[in-house]
Amino acid sequence: MHQIPSKAHLVLLLTLVLILPLLSCQSAPAPKGKDVVSGASPAGNEMPAIKDEIAPLASGKRVLVVFFSQGSATRRVADDLASLLGADSDPIIELKSRQGFFGFISAGADSSMGKATPIAPALRDPSAYDFVVVCTPVWAWHLAPPVRSWLSQARGKLPECAYVVVSANTAPEKIVAMMTTASGKEPKVYVGFVEKDFTVESRSTYLAKLEHIVDRLR
Repeated sequence: MHQIPSKAHLVLLLTLVLILPLLSCQSAPAPKGKDVVSGASPAGNEMPAIKDEIAPLASGKRVLVVFFSQGSATRRVADDLASLLGADSDPIIELKSRQGFFGFISAGADSSMGKATPIAPALRDPSAYDFVVVCTPVWAWHLAPPVRSWLSQARGKLPECAYVVVSANTAPEKIVAMMTTASGKEPKVYVGFVEKDFTVESRSTYLAKLEHIVDRLR
C-alpha cells in the first residue's frame, strides 16, 4: 500500500517547489545561469560620465524613464538613459514587503504566477510624454511584479516606448512579451542587459546597448 503523505510532508514539498525558482530573486549577484533582481554593478563607479562616451539626445522630445530596482544594476541603466535622453525619472516603489524568508518566497511565487503587486502612486503621468522607457529586473525568470503593476496601470496611456530588461541571462524577448501583454503596447525598441555587460571588460557592449535606444529617438 502507498502511504498517504502527511500534512507536514505536503508543506515541505510545496516549500521546495516554491524555493527552487527563487534562487534568482536575490538582490545580491546570483550564480551563473540565474537571474538577478538587480545586483550591484561590477563596474562600480570608475567609469567616465556617460555623456562623455555617448552623445546625448538633442531632439526636444519629452522623455520619461520608469524603473524598478532593489539593487544598483537596473537603476544604473535607468540613470544613464535618463542622462542621455534628458529625461525625467520615476522610480516604481513596491508597497509589499519582501523582507525575510517569506518575503523571499512570495517574490518568486508572485512573479512566476504573473501577479501584480501594490505600488505607490506614480509621480508622473506617462501620457504627458512623447516617449517612455520602462526598465525592469527579472525575478525567477519572469517580469518583476512591481513593473507589471505599473504597466497595467499605464495601459492605454503609453506613447511610443522602449522596454529595457536587466537579468543574468534571460532572453529579453520573453520578458518583453510579458511587458507588452501587461501594457497593451508594443515597444518601438527593446534591449536586454545581462550580468557581464556591467563589467569593465564589457563596457563597449554596455554602451552599444544604450546607444541603440538613444539612436531610435534621434
